[in-house]
Amino acid sequence: MAGWTKLQVVTLLFCFVLSMFDGADVLVVSFVAPLLTAEWQVSEAIFSLAFSSGLAGMMLGALGIAPFADVWGRKILLLLGTLTITSGMLGSAFVESLQQLVVLRFWTGLGIGAMLASLSALASEYAPARYRAFAVTFAVAGYPAGATVAGLAAGIVLPEYGWRGMFLLVGLASLILLPFVWLLLPESVQFLLVRQPKNALARANRYLMAQGLPPLDHLPPRGEAATGSPVRRLFAHDLRFGTLLIWGAFFFSFFTLYFLTSWIPRIGVGAGYPLSTAINGSLLFNVGAFFGLITLGWFAARVELAKLIGIFFLLSAACMVIFGALHTPVLVFYAGMILIGFLVQGGFGGLYAVATRFYPTEAKTTGVGWAIGIGRFGAIAGPAVGGIMISAGLSVFASFAVFAIPMLLAAAMTWLVAILCFRPARA
Repeated sequence: MAGWTKLQVVTLLFCFVLSMFDGADVLVVSFVAPLLTAEWQVSEAIFSLAFSSGLAGMMLGALGIAPFADVWGRKILLLLGTLTITSGMLGSAFVESLQQLVVLRFWTGLGIGAMLASLSALASEYAPARYRAFAVTFAVAGYPAGATVAGLAAGIVLPEYGWRGMFLLVGLASLILLPFVWLLLPESVQFLLVRQPKNALARANRYLMAQGLPPLDHLPPRGEAATGSPVRRLFAHDLRFGTLLIWGAFFFSFFTLYFLTSWIPRIGVGAGYPLSTAINGSLLFNVGAFFGLITLGWFAARVELAKLIGIFFLLSAACMVIFGALHTPVLVFYAGMILIGFLVQGGFGGLYAVATRFYPTEAKTTGVGWAIGIGRFGAIAGPAVGGIMISAGLSVFASFAVFAIPMLLAAAMTWLVAILCFRPARA
């Protein structure tokens, strides 16, 4: 990667891998849902509590825990989040009831929610200036990549070891990753300079020189923002309107995205496909999402990112309506999943880069974390509404038409961010 140092590449790859585990951790429940609803004899509407509890944990993790990354450091939050996820996934392999699974999904969600904002912030801060949007979208692309790998693993593990084997596989893989995060992942230089913890100058200079940048002779003066509340900073006069627009875009895109990621296997089964085909559809959705994020990141250095996301969202709404009407035969089902994943999650992942660009260093992780956290209200509601609609017997067309509407709203809000918030001085 021309213009990148070894430390920058390693940091970006770690962010990608951690994001992969987040994607696998979230999507594993959708892969095992058809087995568990049958084994525990519960309806889709009731089982949606397992989806929603995990998303509620992610929401609280993003709102209540992620902001501490602007106080304690990005690396500490990433370690704590990985440890929480690992314990939740391993514990889920031994549950005996839906109630137990709901509790552990909430616990796992806390860790995921705490991590996502720090991953985006760290990827942005360690990338060369012109590649920051690409770095964030590449890091976020780990999420669908992890879901894709989990989908491939599900096709092998579920027939042989059942749903417990899936939880054990992902949990043990997360456990193996922990010591590497501790030893190799750097702390944010910007955090060290703004918050100035112990040995901040020496640590910052070590990371600066590893990036080919000159060391500092002394730390900069600590401003009021370094000691104030990062959450309060989100509502300063220069950030308030953009904060509300970004929250809205996250909310509506989360609403549709998590309906899709939670219920694609069940929708496929309900449409008459075997479980293996339905899981393949979910896998291809995430393949499309990965390439959508990479494509968006590549164009981000050439086109205004927020406007490009708005185009992705508009096209995704149109594709969802068309797919709802023409979702058979199997090849059309697969092609629709790839294209919708490309547009919906490709555009959604770009919102992380928009948020990291919009917020200043002293409130960056808090800003991204709160955008994710507010968005999680949509992520909780989407699967719940989807479960009710599926249980009520609504057609695939009706379901996809309803969930196309939030994408239109997200497109409008993202365009407003591009037009009103990213003036030349903020570029």
